[in-house]
Amino acid sequence: MNNNLLPDHKTLRELAENSPDKLELILRANIATLIDKSSGSQRRRLQGLQFQIDVQRKLAKNPVDSCVRISRMMHDSFIELNRALINFTKNKPMCDK
Repeated sequence: MNNNLLPDHKTLRELAENSPDKLELILRANIATLIDKSSGSQRRRLQGLQFQIDVQRKLAKNPVDSCVRISRMMHDSFIELNRALINFTKNKPMCDK
């Protein structure tokens, strides 16, 4: 199996049910491939983000808790981006038409 490509849905479901360790290896291989393809500064940020995701997954009590924790991370990031955009537009001088 090529590590850059995901197996079909049926295979992924079977792995999740019967071989979660193999599914985790596929996940890790795909994440590593994606990060390795990124540029230097993006690679460092992606590695940091993946570290944070991995920590949340380890702290989670179960897969649903893991999903909620990662979803919360994305929501917090969105709020931070929204605040930065609002501050940018407030501080941007008006252009003459």
